[in-house]
Amino acid sequence: MALHPEGMFTSGPIAHLVGLAAGGTDPLEWEVLRFRRTMRANHWDTAWRGSLRSLASQLDYLATAFTQEFFATCPPDTRRTWTAAAGADSLPQFMTGLALLLRLADREGDPSYEDVPLTAWEVRAQWPLLLSLDGWAYDGEHASYEESLEAFIESEHPYCFHEVIPRLTQALEVRTLCTQSDAFAASFRALAPGATPEALDVLARTAFAHLTRHHA
Repeated sequence: MALHPEGMFTSGPIAHLVGLAAGGTDPLEWEVLRFRRTMRANHWDTAWRGSLRSLASQLDYLATAFTQEFFATCPPDTRRTWTAAAGADSLPQFMTGLALLLRLADREGDPSYEDVPLTAWEVRAQWPLLLSLDGWAYDGEHASYEESLEAFIESEHPYCFHEVIPRLTQALEVRTLCTQSDAFAASFRALAPGATPEALDVLARTAFAHLTRHHA
C-alpha cells in the first residue's frame, strides 16, 4: 500500500491554518482564535473534534522531524504556501510559533465577535447548510417560502431528520448568536445574505412543527 506522509502538509486543520497565514489579511493570532471558536472545545462531544493541544504537538513533531529532502516531495503549491506562511522564519521556526499560538488559544475562552470578527471560512465550517436555503427549499415553486420548506420536509419523511435536524440546529444557533452579538449579526448578514432572520425563523418554526407533529 502506498504511503502518503506529505498529507500532514497538504490537508487537515494545520494545512488550513497555514493557508490562512500565507494568504490571509488578518493576523495569524486572529485566525487561530477563530479556529478555536470553530473547534468548539467546550462541546460535549470533543473526541471527534480533536483539540488545539494535540495539533500543537503535531506541529512540534513536524518541527523536530523536518527535513528539506522530505519537504521537497510535497506538491509545489503546498511548498509555496508553507514557505509564504513562514515568511522570514524557517519552516521549523514557523511550526513552533504556530504551536505556541494554538496552546495560548487553548488556555483562553472563545474570542468575542467584537474582538475577532466573524469571517467567511468560519461560516462555511460551522453553518454550511444555511448558505443555500433557497436552493434546498426549491424557492419559487410554491406560494411561500414556508410552503416550500413544508413540501421538502414532507418529501423526505420519514427519514427527514437527516435533512431537518442539522438545519434546525444551525438556524437556532445562528439566531441565538445574533441576539447575543450585534457584531456577529452584522457580519453574518454580509457573509450569508440569504439566511435572513426571517428565513431562519421560518426554517426553525417549520422544522420544529414537523418534528413535533410526526416524531414527538
